[in-house]
Amino acid sequence: MQDTPPFQVESLVSEPGAVRLVMTGELDFSAADEASAAVDKALAEDLRLLELDLSGLKFIDSSGMAVMMNAYMGAGERGAGFRIVALTPYLRHLIEVVALDDVLGLPD
Repeated sequence: MQDTPPFQVESLVSEPGAVRLVMTGELDFSAADEASAAVDKALAEDLRLLELDLSGLKFIDSSGMAVMMNAYMGAGERGAGFRIVALTPYLRHLIEVVALDDVLGLPD
């Protein structure tokens, strides 16, 4: 059995007024509360842009997809922008399969 790194989320200020959440590991049911708390903390700040860097995620389930959608909706409710700045081919494919690529605006 292969060991998987534990889920981690790091909050960075990518530019003034912007917070980037860098997520690594597996964003599944067991990590969703931690990820949601990081999103909520970022949204509680006076920000104009919330960015997600998902390039370090090895796996995501429906709980993780809900975290992404809640981040998107939460940013919109606060008048802030939202963007995914990096993701894996696996995650891009998954987002496209569930038809959220147009909603979330994936990077090229």
